Amino acid sequence: MKKIFLPVILFFIAACADKDLTPSIINVFEAHSYEEYSPQRVRELLQSKGADGLKLLDRHAEVVAARKKIKELPGAAGISSGLLLNERGGAFYLIKVFRGSPGLAAGLRDGDRVLEVNGVVASSGSVFGLARADKGFRLKVERRTPKGSGVIVADIEKKIFYSPPIFGFYDPATATAFIRIRMFSAGSSSAVITGLDALSGLGAKKVIFDLRDSAGGVPDEAAALLKTLTARAGPVLEIKSRHKGYRRLFEAQGGGAFAALRSVVLVNSGTAMAAEVFAQALRELRGAQVIGETTRGGVSLQKTFRLGAGGKGLRLTVARMFPPSGAALEGKGVEPDFKVELAGAQAEELRRAWISASETALMIDPVYAKAGSVVVGARPPLDKAMGRP
Repeated sequence: MKKIFLPVILFFIAACADKDLTPSIINVFEAHSYEEYSPQRVRELLQSKGADGLKLLDRHAEVVAARKKIKELPGAAGISSGLLLNERGGAFYLIKVFRGSPGLAAGLRDGDRVLEVNGVVASSGSVFGLARADKGFRLKVERRTPKGSGVIVADIEKKIFYSPPIFGFYDPATATAFIRIRMFSAGSSSAVITGLDALSGLGAKKVIFDLRDSAGGVPDEAAALLKTLTARAGPVLEIKSRHKGYRRLFEAQGGGAFAALRSVVLVNSGTAMAAEVFAQALRELRGAQVIGETTRGGVSLQKTFRLGAGGKGLRLTVARMFPPSGAALEGKGVEPDFKVELAGAQAEELRRAWISASETALMIDPVYAKAGSVVVGARPPLDKAMGRP
């Protein structure tokens, strides 16, 4: 009989333990929750289901240790040369040579054409062998400059290397800039704008924003970048709440510096928060096409409020982010225009390849390949599509 009633007894003990928090929880909901709930409804759920009952009101609501640390996404260690290669017309090129990488230290540069790998004529087999190797290798490359061309032989020693959270490169064959943003952190918009300015100077007419596995970050940074990409004055991103202190409206004062760039956005199920709103906003503002998987559908902003002096806190949704149209993305996400879904093992392999800057990350990426075909025929900027000058 004791075993039968044990779960009930434990639940009763847990409910009693949190009973003294009820008034504080009710006050926090009343003063800060995104949606309004009657104190009686909050009290009833606490009495009947304990703290877990709060998730029926707010799926993010949680009683936690007041100093609970944010969990970080697991990393992916990798041995890499810090080179990204790609194939064009049967030839292999160094599309990106990362700063601080073994490849850069060996004297290699963006745009070098790979002639030989370890003394063998460059081929798909020899190039893919670079990603599998855990030691050094030798590349013979051709470098063309305005003054002519020359051949360089470089010995590269592979080391543990991680791609930076934000980086870009330019593909002159398609006049396309590529910008990967893993987080809209403080200062990220300035970094991307500087990069776009440089890539536009090289001749970029189109841009691919890679927001796969981007956890979002600071909404202000996403909005600042959107302002440079829109063609006219108006809202680019909004934070809505029933409480004035949490509400924000980000508006462009006019056309941005990069409004003429045709845009494509890469997303997956790991794309969340401000990154989701950025993708949808760019679709609405500039007719950008979205490629990949449905995004996470989590655009709620939470804060943790201390509950009394017991060392516990209540994590609660206080606001939500919206694109210019006001479309609700919470629980729904952004649906891509072109769906490219990857199996679990393939998705994890690709994720690790990008984080560790694997030499063949571009070559094994079907989403990037799809973007390459889409961006050539990408929609014109929204103004021209609507017949505006």
